Amino acid sequence: MPAAPRSPALAGLLAAVLLIAAAAPATASEQPSAARLPPRRYATDAGRVADAPLNVHIVCHSHDDAGWLKTVDQYYYGANNTIQVAGVQYILDTVVQALQANPHRKFVYAEMSFFMRWWEQQDEDTRAAVSQLVRDGQLEFVNGGYVQHDEATAHYVAMIDQTTRGHRFLQQTFGAIPRVGWQIDPFGHSSTQADLLSAQVGFDALFFGRADYQDMEHRRDLQAMEMVWRGSGSLLDATVFTGNFPSGNYGPPPGFAYEWADPPIMDDPRLDEHNVQERVDAFVARCREQAEVTRGNDIMLTIGSDFQFANAHLQFKNLDKLIHHANADGRVNAFYSTPARYAAAKHGYGTCWPLKEDDFFPYADNPHAFWTGYFTSRPASKGYIRAATSYLQAARQLEAFIGLPSRDGGPTTEALEEAVSLLQHHDAITGTAKQHVANDYHRRLHRGLKEAQAVVTSALEKLIRGEYKPNGDPGTLLASGGGGSADSALLTSQRRRLQASRQPEEGAPNPVDAPINLEVCDWLNVTACNATVCLSAASQGIFVAAYNPLGWSREVAVRVPVSTNATCTWKVTGPEGEEVAAQLLPAAHSTLALQDLLASINATCPTTFGNAEVVFIARLPPLGYSTFFLQPVADPSAGSCRGRAGIAAHASGAATVVPPAAAPDRKQPKSTDEAVLDNGLARLEFDTNTGLLVHMSVGGTTARLTTSFAWYNSSDGLDSDENRGQASGAYIFRPNGLYNITADDASSPSLRSLWQRLWPAGATGSKPVAKLSIVHGETVSEARQEFGEWATLVTRLYKGQSHVELEWTVGPIPFEDGLGREVVLLYTSDLESGDEFWTDANGREMVERVRDFRPTWKLNQTEAAAGNYYPLTAAMYIQDGSRQLAVLTDRAQGGASLRNGQMEVMLHRRTLKDDWRGVEEPINETACGCTKCHCTGLVARGKHWLVLSPRDEAARPRRSLQQELNDPALLAFAPIPHQIGSAGGPGGRVGLRRTFSLSEGHILHSNVHLLTLKDTGSSYLVRLAHLYQEGEDPSLCRPITENLSAVLQLLQYQEVRELSLSVNQLRTDMEQRRLRFEAGDSLGSHAGSGGSRGSSSLLPGVGASDAELERLRAGARIIDCRDDCSNGELLVPLQPMEIRTFELLYRPY
Repeated sequence: MPAAPRSPALAGLLAAVLLIAAAAPATASEQPSAARLPPRRYATDAGRVADAPLNVHIVCHSHDDAGWLKTVDQYYYGANNTIQVAGVQYILDTVVQALQANPHRKFVYAEMSFFMRWWEQQDEDTRAAVSQLVRDGQLEFVNGGYVQHDEATAHYVAMIDQTTRGHRFLQQTFGAIPRVGWQIDPFGHSSTQADLLSAQVGFDALFFGRADYQDMEHRRDLQAMEMVWRGSGSLLDATVFTGNFPSGNYGPPPGFAYEWADPPIMDDPRLDEHNVQERVDAFVARCREQAEVTRGNDIMLTIGSDFQFANAHLQFKNLDKLIHHANADGRVNAFYSTPARYAAAKHGYGTCWPLKEDDFFPYADNPHAFWTGYFTSRPASKGYIRAATSYLQAARQLEAFIGLPSRDGGPTTEALEEAVSLLQHHDAITGTAKQHVANDYHRRLHRGLKEAQAVVTSALEKLIRGEYKPNGDPGTLLASGGGGSADSALLTSQRRRLQASRQPEEGAPNPVDAPINLEVCDWLNVTACNATVCLSAASQGIFVAAYNPLGWSREVAVRVPVSTNATCTWKVTGPEGEEVAAQLLPAAHSTLALQDLLASINATCPTTFGNAEVVFIARLPPLGYSTFFLQPVADPSAGSCRGRAGIAAHASGAATVVPPAAAPDRKQPKSTDEAVLDNGLARLEFDTNTGLLVHMSVGGTTARLTTSFAWYNSSDGLDSDENRGQASGAYIFRPNGLYNITADDASSPSLRSLWQRLWPAGATGSKPVAKLSIVHGETVSEARQEFGEWATLVTRLYKGQSHVELEWTVGPIPFEDGLGREVVLLYTSDLESGDEFWTDANGREMVERVRDFRPTWKLNQTEAAAGNYYPLTAAMYIQDGSRQLAVLTDRAQGGASLRNGQMEVMLHRRTLKDDWRGVEEPINETACGCTKCHCTGLVARGKHWLVLSPRDEAARPRRSLQQELNDPALLAFAPIPHQIGSAGGPGGRVGLRRTFSLSEGHILHSNVHLLTLKDTGSSYLVRLAHLYQEGEDPSLCRPITENLSAVLQLLQYQEVRELSLSVNQLRTDMEQRRLRFEAGDSLGSHAGSGGSRGSSSLLPGVGASDAELERLRAGARIIDCRDDCSNGELLVPLQPMEIRTFELLYRPY
C-alpha cells in the first residue's frame, strides 16, 4: 500500500536537515585531493605552436588618452576623479610590479607623453628593473610616439615630429625600436599613416580598432580583417601589414574585462561558484568567433582599454588562470604575446593578403553617425595648432644656426615641440575634448610659442646687429639666450657653424651697438600689434623683420597694423634702401567688430588695436630674412585722415571705396567696372545687385564662380526613428537641412533660392545676398562682403600674385532660436566635375573621392551630406577636361563636393547637443573659453587661397602655394634702430645686416622642401621632401637630386648618417629588418561597384621589387665629411613623395 503522505511541516524539517548536512565540513577522508586544488603556480609559459588548432596571442595594454575628459596632468596623477577614475602613474607602477612577479607576463605601452614623465620620477633601482623588463621582452613599446596622433586633422609634419619625439626617447633610453604601429583609437585612418608613419619608420605591422561598420561587415565576410595596405602609389616601399580588430574596438572580448567587474576565474573546486569550465567554454567560443573572420591559426586578443591595468594584479592573476586552464582544456593554445610577435607569426605563413589601396575615411559606426564633424570642430584651436606647428619649424632653423643656449639657460624651442606634439593627440587637434581640457592644451601651446618667439627675436636681433664677426673666432659667439658665457655656450653646442656671412670689405662700419627690441604680434589677423600701433600713434618709424622658412625665395604680402591718429602717409624702404610700393588700407567693419569683442572680454589691451594697415610686398631670400623701414611722412592735413573716409582718401595707390550694392528696386544696376578686382594676373568680377562674385579668370583660364555662406541645422536626432536621438556633436556631423546666409534673410529655407540668385536669367532686380564694398589699391584690392552680422568674407588680390585670398569670419553663431548651426563656405562654379573631387591626405598626397562611393565595398549611403565629407588638412580641388579649381586651407577642415561644379568647406560649428560618444558636452564654444556662462559665442577667422589653373599645369601653383600658406613668413617689429652716436637718418643705420640667407642664397628645386632643420645638441637633424606625387606634373613629379651641402654650407659637420624617418635607426638597418608581406588581390575587386575609383595616386601604383628595395638600402649610407664634403659633394636623390632624413654630426672646433 502506498506510504502515508508526509505533512508539510515534516517535509520542511527534513529539507532543512539535508541542507545543513550538505553544508557541513567534509571529513578528512572526504576532502578533495591535492591534485584538484588550485595550483600554487599557474602554467603561463606557453608559446606559439605552429600546428596548434588555434594560437591565441593575449596582448595586454592600456590606452591612455593624453587629455580628453580630464587634462593630461589630471590623467597622470589621478586627479579630478569625479569626471573619470584614471591615474596613469598607478598603471605603470602596478604593471611593472606585476611583470616582475611572473617572467612570462607581457605588456605593451604606446603613449610616451605619459611614460617619459613617469620615467623621470623613478629612482635608479626602478629604472634598472624596467630596463631589464624591456630587454627581456616583457615590456614592449608599440607605436612609440609622444601621443597616438589623429589621422584626419593632423599635418604630416607634426605627425613626424611627435613620432620622432617618442622614438628618440626610446632609442636613447632603452635602445628600443618599436616594430608595430598601434593606432587603435583614432576615428578613421589615413593613407599617410600606412606609407609614411608605418613603412617609413620601420613598422612591420599596423593595428587599429575603428573602421566603418559597412566596411567591416564586408571584410568580415571576406576574412579580410587583415590586409596589406599600400598607402602611396608614388613611394617604392609604402606597404604595411594591417590588422583591423574584428570588434571595431580595442577592448577585451565580452566577459573578460576583469577591471570592469566581469567574472573572475574561481578555480577552487570546493566553491559552489566554481566556474573554470564555464569561463574556458566562453573563452574558446570568443576565440573561435574571431578566428572565423581572420585567416590562419593565429588570432590576437587585446586585454585592456582606456586607463586599464591600474590594478594590474587583478588583471594578470585572472589571465594567468585563464591561460593555464584553457591550455589544459586543449581546444586552443593561449599565451602572453605582443603585437610584434603576432605580426611575425602572420608573416611566417608566406601567403598573400588582400590589398587595400585607399584609406578609411569617412568612419561611421551606425547609419546616421558619420564621424565627420570633428574634421572642423574647434576651428580656432585647429588654426592655432597649425600656426604653432609652422612656427616651430621656422624657429628651429634659426635656433640651429645661432646655437642652443648655454647650460645656464635661455629660450629654446623644446617647450613648443612638446606642446605641438601633445596636441596631435586624437582628442586634442580633433576638438573632441572637454572645454576645460581644450583650455589646458591652449595654455601649453601659448607658453611654448612665447619661448619660441624669444628664440626667433633673439636670433634675428643678433643677425641684424651683425653680432657675429664674419669668419671670426667662434668663441666670440654668444648663446641665443644670452644667459651664460661664450665658453659655457661652447660646451653646450660647440659652436658648430661657420660665420653668418663673408668677411666685410675694409672700412665697413661697426655693428649696431644698441639692442633691437623685436616684438612678435599674436593678433595680426585682427589688425592688432602693440609695437606698431603705439609707434605709429606717436608718429615714429617702424622696423619690420620678415623671415622666410622656405628653401626658395618668395614674395610675401606684409600687413602692419597702424593708428592713423598721427599720420596716414607712410614710406617703406627695403633692405637695399630701395623704396617699396605700399598702401594704407582701412580696417574692415568685421575686424573692428572683432576688436570690440576682444576688448569686451579683456583678451588684449585696446591700445594694441589699429584702425588701418600699411600693406606692402616683401621679397625674401631663401631660408633668410629681409628688413624694412616704415617711416611716417609729415602731412599738414593729417587731422583730416581720422575716420574711415579720411583713411581711404589718404591711402597709397589712390584707393577708393565703393558703397554697398544698390537696393533691389533700383532701376539700373551699378556699373560693373566698380566691382572688378584686377591685378593684371587675375581678374574677379562681382555682381553689385547680389553682392556676389560671379566670374574669375587667371591668364587664359576662366570660370563662372560664386562664393557664399550656408549653414546646416544640427540634428538632435529626434526627427528619425532610425538611430533616434543621435545628434550632431563634437564627433558626429548629422545635419537636418541646409540654409542660406544672406544679408536680407539670414535663414532662407533652402539653397535653391540662392542658386537662382547666382546666375539669374536677368541680373537686374536680383535681391542682394551680401552687402558689398570694394577697396582698390596698387598693392592689394579687396572685395568685402557681409552676408550677415556673423558671417563676412574678404576677397583679396595682391600685386604680382595670381591666386585669390579669401579671409572668412564666422561668429558668434546665433543659438537663441535653439538651433545648432554648422557653417560652410560654398564655391559654386561652372566646372563639369561630375561626382569626383580630390582631398589631401595630411598635407601630402591628393586622394580621389567619388560622391556616394567607396572603392572597396558597395556603399549604402544613409547621410547624403555627412557621408560624403572628407578631411581637408591642406587642400581640395575639382576639375573638368581643361580646368582645375583648388581651395587651399590654413587649418584642418571638413569638405565635400555634393553637386557638380561645387565644393563646400565647413568653417565653424556650434551644436547644442552631445553626440553620445563620451565627451558629454556639445560643441558650444564661447569667446571666454567657458561652457556654462553668459559670454558671447566664439568668432573664428581663417584664410583660403583659391587657385584656378589649366588642368595639365595645375599641380605647380597648387603645390607651391600650399607650402607657402602652410609656412608663412615670421614677422617681428621694433622701433627703427640707430647706431649709437650716429645721426638719425638712413646713414646712421648702415651697420645693420639688412638681409641674410642661411643657405647663402642657394635655392632648392621647386619640387623640394627643407622639411626639418633642427639642432639636437650633438648633431643637426635634416629632412628633405619631394613635394609631388607620381603623375601629378609632366616634369616636377620626376626624381630630383638636391645638393644638401649647398643648402647647409654655413653649418659645420663631420659625418652624415641617413636615418629612418623617426630618427631611431640607420635607414639601412630599418630596410633590412622590416618584415614585408605579399599582397594579393585588391579589395576593390570585391567591391561590387567598379572598385577602381578612389585612389591615392594619379597613376597606377607599383610595389617595390627586390631590385628597387636593394637600391633603397644602398642609398642609405654613412658619409664621412672630415675632408669637407660641404664643397658640393652631398647629393641627395629624391623620388616622388619621398622624404629622406639625415643626421649631421657636429664638427668640433
